[in-house]
Amino acid sequence: MNQRPRLITDLFKGKQSFRDLLTKSREQVALLHQIRQLIPAPLNAHCTAAIQKNTQLVIYVDSSAWASRLRFSAREITRQLKNKNLAIDRITVRVLINTKPVATKTGPTRQLTPDNASIINQTADGISDPQLRAALKRLGKHGNKS
Repeated sequence: MNQRPRLITDLFKGKQSFRDLLTKSREQVALLHQIRQLIPAPLNAHCTAAIQKNTQLVIYVDSSAWASRLRFSAREITRQLKNKNLAIDRITVRVLINTKPVATKTGPTRQLTPDNASIINQTADGISDPQLRAALKRLGKHGNKS
């Protein structure tokens, strides 16, 4: 009854479908490594995956800005791949969406000091535009009252 948990590697070795998946994954990693060597730095560091579908190569990058830059290089990369005897006629560039939430920095809440509020109020008194003056007066009311 007390069985030891099976290792994931044992599962991969046991079924043909898992072995095929593992083989395909290794081929994609090798293809990505080969593609990265053809792409100039720093653009190559932003390529996250490469998948070959018949004569089309799909390259995934980590942001839309890098995707645009890579699209400009696609024709040259296609030519280099043909020189290496890879049957690629077309390159498609896609953005791989990051599923991790972006970490935001949160700092302490800043308060308007009474001295700064006084400066804002004095500045508001010297402004002729009534809307700007009113906006600055409202801002000056947020000063700490200590």
